Formats: sequence, structure tokens, C-alpha cells
Amino acid sequence: MRITLFKIVLITSLILIFSCREKPKTYKGYSKQQDFYYKLISLGEGTKKTDSTQCLLIEASCKNLADSIFWETKHKGSQTFFVTKNSPYFLKNAFGFSVGDSLQYLFPTEKFFSEFFKSEIPFFCKKDSCVKFSLKIIQTLTANQFNAFNDSIHAFTDKQQSKEQLQIQNYVSKNCKQVNEFATNAFIEITHPTNLDSVKKGKKIKLFYKGYFLDGTLVDYTPHNWAFEFIYGQEGQLIEGLRLALYKLKKGEKAKIILPSQLAFGSDGSSNGAIPPYTPLVYQIEIADIK
Repeated sequence: MRITLFKIVLITSLILIFSCREKPKTYKGYSKQQDFYYKLISLGEGTKKTDSTQCLLIEASCKNLADSIFWETKHKGSQTFFVTKNSPYFLKNAFGFSVGDSLQYLFPTEKFFSEFFKSEIPFFCKKDSCVKFSLKIIQTLTANQFNAFNDSIHAFTDKQQSKEQLQIQNYVSKNCKQVNEFATNAFIEITHPTNLDSVKKGKKIKLFYKGYFLDGTLVDYTPHNWAFEFIYGQEGQLIEGLRLALYKLKKGEKAKIILPSQLAFGSDGSSNGAIPPYTPLVYQIEIADIK
């Protein structure tokens, strides 16, 4: 009897000790799932649970811990964003909820940018331990419906790219004297050449720039006497078109760079909404220094 009681006390004590060592399963109303937390914000009117055989049309937004939005689906050109069986692992947690349900997630910052944006952590999230990701399930599609939708998007994209190509060709013929095409429908005109050091991977680059729509409207620029500094070749520093174009420049050179949207802000436009989807851009660049 005493031995049995002793065993019961011992086992109970061990359970308490090990349970105290476990990581918390909840945090401020969030439930833990793998290496992230999530919570249901509101219920929709849907009654059927979704599953991974479906494609989920969602509205979504990303915030840093200061609640500043840095990405949201309403800035996508097609106004659509889907969760599928091939989505990043944390988004697939949305399966099992119903149409109309709204959820919020806390994802580890480094993993989120690596999985979702395929990039390093940007400066505005450097000090944050996690990213807030909110979504609402709008509609479900079957695989066939999703494929048909993708086909229509591809047709729309082809039409937009043809339109951009004509716009850029008209701009180049009217505003440039001697240009080189360095990528499909992307052009560079060196307006002030030099024989100094070339831009190379790993070099610290200082540059001044101004970005315009094709109609001449200024949309982005470096403030007066303040150069943009970065290490050439690091991920997330430049849009793809500028990364390709700068490789052709030298210290002290000035150039005009004309980019189609697929090498600029693409079908989504800029995250702050200043640059619409499918918008070609012109950049005036000056390489101030190379170290």
C-alpha cells in the first residue's frame, strides 16, 4: 500500500515537472501550430470545412509588430491570392476552416520572408521577432476551376505585356538617342560615360536615382544630397531590372533605364500602391561611388 502510494506521488510529480517544461500551447489567444501561432478572429457563414483538394481564394495582409501594413492582396493586379496544396507550409493551416472565416497568424520573421517573399528580412521588420499575417477565406475553387482561372490570367498577362511593349517602343523612339536592350523590352542609355571602376558583386554602391512613369510623372527619388547605399548582389536591395542594368555601369556614369513591369513591380504594383500593376518605369541613375 505504501509502495503504491509512493509510486503514484512520484509519477504525479514527474508529470508536473515535465509539463512545466513544455512550451506554451497558447499566447494571447493564439494557438500554437508547429513554429507559429494563429487565432480565429471571426466566423463566416460557411458551414463546410475546406480541405487541401481545394484552392482557397483569400484576402490577406502583412503587418510588422507596430501594425504597419507592408503588403496586402488589394495591391495585386488580379485582385486575387490563393492558398493551394503547394503554398508555404504556414498558409496551408487555413485548410480546415470555412468560407468567410478570418484568421490572424504570428510567423517567425526570418522564416516568413524566406518562405513567402524568398528574400531577406527588410529594414522595417529587422527588430521584429514575428510578422502578423491576416487572411479571410473568400471562396473555394476546384482544381479544374483554378486551372481555368489561371488560363484566363495568363491570357490577360500576355495582353498587358504586348501593350507595355508598344508603350516602351514609342517612348524609346521619342526620348532616346542611343539605347541598348539588356533584357526583353528593357533598355539602357548611358548619358554620361566614364572609364572608372565597374559595378561588381560585393562592391558597396552609392547612387542617386529618380523614377518616372512613361508620361514623365515623378514617382520615386533619392532626396537631395542623400545617396542610396547598398552592397551589389545582396537579395532584396533592388528591383530586378535595376539589378541587371547596374551591372553595365561604372563609377561616375549616368544612365536612363527603361523597364517593363515584369522587371519592376510586376502584376502586383508597389506595396504602398504608388505604382499600379503592369506599369513600365523610367529611371535616371547616377553611380556616385563604388568601394
